[in-house]
Amino acid sequence: MPQPDSRIAIIGGGALGQQMAQHLRQQGRRVAGFFDDTLPRGATAAGAVLGPIAAAPDLHAAGAFDELLLGVGYQHLEQRQQLFEQLAAAGVPFGQFVHPSAYIDASVQLGPGTFISPGCVLDLNVQLAANVLLYTGCVVAHDTHIGAHTLLGPGVRLAGRVQVGSRCFLGIGTTVIDSLELGADVRTGGGTVVIQDLPEPGTYVGVPARRLR
Repeated sequence: MPQPDSRIAIIGGGALGQQMAQHLRQQGRRVAGFFDDTLPRGATAAGAVLGPIAAAPDLHAAGAFDELLLGVGYQHLEQRQQLFEQLAAAGVPFGQFVHPSAYIDASVQLGPGTFISPGCVLDLNVQLAANVLLYTGCVVAHDTHIGAHTLLGPGVRLAGRVQVGSRCFLGIGTTVIDSLELGADVRTGGGTVVIQDLPEPGTYVGVPARRLR
């Protein structure tokens, strides 16, 4: 579970990383700064830029921060996975964040790097693999498993016993009925309603969901 006294550094100083930092700071967590390949090192309005991403292992070893979180969004899911695996292999630990307004059942299992935004509900025996991020107001019902490096947009609803693969992005307001399986690299548009398994990667939209590509 989250370590409240740890100093968190965030990979990515863009909108998602800044939003994550804001949630952390508002709950009294210490944000050491950002690693970003596109921003110069130094202070910004959002916080300190510690350096490029490649500098993270050395700065961790030097004591600049304790744990990492990934602020890389849904448009770069493969990079999200690659960075997590590379940095974890280099010995950099990943933290967790659960907003206090979220309900997390005692049976829930959270992998390293998970980030749970305000108003989320995770019910009995839910499992989140590594590096999963839930935006505001997601509801995940009992016995559902969410694969690594997946993001759920605001207001996503997953019924019981749903299986979501790795590197998925479920857009705002997506609903998935019970006992379905979504394969790796599935994306859904806003308001999509999934009523059957989606084993193939691609983008799905509509009510019921249909594949675009």
